This record gives sequence, C-alpha cells and structure tokens, in this order.
Amino acid sequence: MFNLKSKKMKKLILIFPLILFSLATELTAQKISEGVYLSAKDFTINKISFINQADKRYKLRLGEAFNNSKIKIIKGDSVIKLNKESVFGYRDKKNNCYRFYNKAEYQIINPSEKILMYSKSELEGGFRSTHKVTHYFFSENANSPIYALTKWNLKAVFYKDVSFLELLDVYFDSDNQLTAYDSINKIYTLNRVYELSKPSSTAVK
Repeated sequence: MFNLKSKKMKKLILIFPLILFSLATELTAQKISEGVYLSAKDFTINKISFINQADKRYKLRLGEAFNNSKIKIIKGDSVIKLNKESVFGYRDKKNNCYRFYNKAEYQIINPSEKILMYSKSELEGGFRSTHKVTHYFFSENANSPIYALTKWNLKAVFYKDVSFLELLDVYFDSDNQLTAYDSINKIYTLNRVYELSKPSSTAVK
C-alpha cells in the first residue's frame, strides 16, 4: 500500500510542473495582441490598434488571394476596412510583424532593433522547377524606404556614418553574410556592428 501511494505521489510530482508549463504557455499566447500598426510611430512604440480580444469574435483578413488593397477586420459584430497604403502594417497571432510598402508585404525579422531587416518569400523558376526563394531587405528605421539588403545599398543609405561603413567591410565579406545573427548578444550582427560604430560602444566581448 505504501509503495502504491509513493508511486502516485511521484507521478503527481512529475505531472505538476508540466501542468504549470502548459498554463504559462497558454497565458503567454493570450498576451500576444494580433492587430494593426496604424503608423510607423505606432510600430516604434509598439502600439497596436484593432486588437484581438479573447472575449470577442476576431478575424484579420488581408485579401492576399486576390491581391486586395484593403485589410478587413472582423471584431465582434463590427467590420472595419482599412487601405493597406494608409497603415504601416500588422502583427499576427504568432507574434510576427509585417510592413506594407509599395503595394507589397514584408515580414520584419528584428522588430526591436535599430536597422530594421525584412524577409520576403517568392516562388521562382519554371513550371516544373518552381521553388521558394527568400529575399532580404532593410530600412534605416520604421519610417524609411525599404531597400535590398546589400553592402552597396547600406553604404548609400548610411553614407554619412563613416565609422559604420568602415566596420561593414571589416565584418562582412559578402552580402550573404549580412543576415548573420549574433547569438551571444542576442542581436543581428548588422545591428551589433552598428552599435560598435558608435563612440559609446565597447569592444566586442
């Protein structure tokens, strides 16, 4: 009898942390606010409009299948329509951020960093050799134009920032290296290099 109770207690001890982990994961998921960034400023200060409230029916429709120029938001009994050209972008239920620019949609892969970096996947190739290719882009900030992520374009945009341009050649030999991630400092290497180019920055650890 004692051994039986002991085994049950051991099972409870093992299961209890799993229950707590599941609850924590669920609460974290609920905190993600799916919605729209009305402006670049709203994105910068992380202000979401027309958010998903758990107690109401909610759908964020982008009209991608028909290349629709409008966002349709179903919130409770209300339907809101916004022109994509009039808003900055949106955040989805998986906490991914996107920006609308020149009638195209770009995923922002580093929302909290200085130089914003974007990815955009497209199908390329012929009928029998179709494959998905991901291209990368950047903008000086949330309110700036988007350019292909190349050393040439970075030097054109940051032409006044001599220290940064010098470090670009030191840290990156090719354009393909510009998407590297610094796992130690938890930041994309491009932005780490930008930080190091500033007078207040310290040497690489």
